[in-house]
Amino acid sequence: MLAQLAEGLGLDAGASEAVPEALALANLMVGLAVHRRHAFRSVGALGVIELTAPWRAVRVNDGLKRLGLGGDARRYYALHATLDVKHSAAWNREILHPLIAGDPTLARPIAEGALARLEAGRRCFDRYRERLC
Repeated sequence: MLAQLAEGLGLDAGASEAVPEALALANLMVGLAVHRRHAFRSVGALGVIELTAPWRAVRVNDGLKRLGLGGDARRYYALHATLDVKHSAAWNREILHPLIAGDPTLARPIAEGALARLEAGRRCFDRYRERLC
């Protein structure tokens, strides 16, 4: 589906076309995940993904609709716009709240990871907007 979208927008979907901000975002997530000392920053980064996922799914679905793609092509995003709200609530209830209740000092590294992910995502989407608009 991504290849079809890239083709429809007249973009080359090859890896050589990756924007540095997208690579930085991927590297951030991998770096947080593979280093034990960043475990709780990783939890924060993953948590903010869950928190923001429903709105990203809605926007992707709206964009695909504007491009004239039918319901089958958009079904995944339409479904996830609803499911991801439940995932976010579950993440907060089952992961974040118990961790911070058990050790309030974890709030800071969790927040640092969430903010790092949000900033990397903002830079990435700013670049996408610059290239696509």
